[in-house]
Amino acid sequence: MYISQCIIAKNEEDNIEHCLSHLKSVVDEQIVIDTGSTDRTVEIAESIGAKVFHFDWVDDFSAARNFALDKAKGDWIIFLDCDEYFSENSVASIKDSIKKLGENKQVDGITCELINIDLNNNIIATAKNISPRLFKRKDYLKYNKRVHEILCNTRISNSNLVLADASDLLKIYHTGYAAEEINKKNKNERNINLLKKELEKNPQDAKLNLYLSKQLSIEKKYEEALDYCLKSLQYIDKTTIFDYYCIIYNTIMMNMIKLSKSYNDLKSIFVEAVKYFSDYPDFYMHMGTISFRDNRIKESIDYFEKCIYYCENFNKDIECFALGKIEKIFNDLLKLYLMDNDKTKAVKIAVSMLNADKYNFEVLTILISIFSTQEKEESIALFLNKIYDYNLLKDKIYLLKASSIIKNEKLTDYYKRLLNDEELKVVKDSQLLI
Repeated sequence: MYISQCIIAKNEEDNIEHCLSHLKSVVDEQIVIDTGSTDRTVEIAESIGAKVFHFDWVDDFSAARNFALDKAKGDWIIFLDCDEYFSENSVASIKDSIKKLGENKQVDGITCELINIDLNNNIIATAKNISPRLFKRKDYLKYNKRVHEILCNTRISNSNLVLADASDLLKIYHTGYAAEEINKKNKNERNINLLKKELEKNPQDAKLNLYLSKQLSIEKKYEEALDYCLKSLQYIDKTTIFDYYCIIYNTIMMNMIKLSKSYNDLKSIFVEAVKYFSDYPDFYMHMGTISFRDNRIKESIDYFEKCIYYCENFNKDIECFALGKIEKIFNDLLKLYLMDNDKTKAVKIAVSMLNADKYNFEVLTILISIFSTQEKEESIALFLNKIYDYNLLKDKIYLLKASSIIKNEKLTDYYKRLLNDEELKVVKDSQLLI
């Protein structure tokens, strides 16, 4: 088994070293197609041992990718963007996945999970990648589309590929949708121009209208984005690309929220959307958001609760933004429970959030505040000891500061007594107490 890693690059000196080096133990050759770099991209790639080929840019990503495939010798191709990389655990599973799933001669490629993150490693959205990053090198497998290019089987008219699913093992992180990266590389302007060129030839292409809508949304041109997305819904082929209904409706709802459309307008789209995907989390996230905006407390609670349930059971091959915003959804739901005076549910969700991240200071203060109205300080301290380690200075400081902020004097004194003289001096010198 011979594996080739392929990359197309232009001015990627910040990303290319990691993208190449993290797969050195897996691949047998690394192919870099440079489309006109003026920085150290080529120098870095060559220093790592990659074979660098130059390609004159013709405003066509598929042409550049297919050029890379022509240069590769591998039985299998790993084709990543420079701002993509496999998780550490995934790297160790790549060869085993190929051996296990690639034995089937009908299989063209392997599906991975694509996780879009920002530069602070916060998740933006997750999806099983539509166009595989890991696939067999075959003459009939070529890329199509000038932008948002997709790998296709050129021998089959509908271009469908046979993919084996390894998304539970193989995770790819992508930083390219981080706002800082988009602005730095002028990705939006470039992609919008390319998409408009494509639409001149195929104005009723549902996918192109959708992709253009998403790019315009990033540029905050929400009215124009909504218009193109509605066109996408109008032109979609009901027989062959059913899954795209979900993404189209999701994009419509996101733009409607940005444009402050009415609750009733959004609800009408939601009713249509759930006919196709009743368990898609993002639809319920959007309705929860707009219900919260309009002070529809109980409706918002219901939508967010359903959103969380569907997130926990989500297993579709579709981009999901709710998974990336789950912490905010929990935070909003906590506020809603307090507004609805449902202390039981508020405590339950606060404890759940602290079990996931015990250093969420805002949630900790809310939990202690609720407890302070109905529990004795000894009981509160005993309960919090299930979450926090009273031998750790950081944990004691968090509890001490939270108790002080909500002005629970007895609980504040309790946590002060847990500090030895040296720890108490650290707290006082750092002015950690108000």
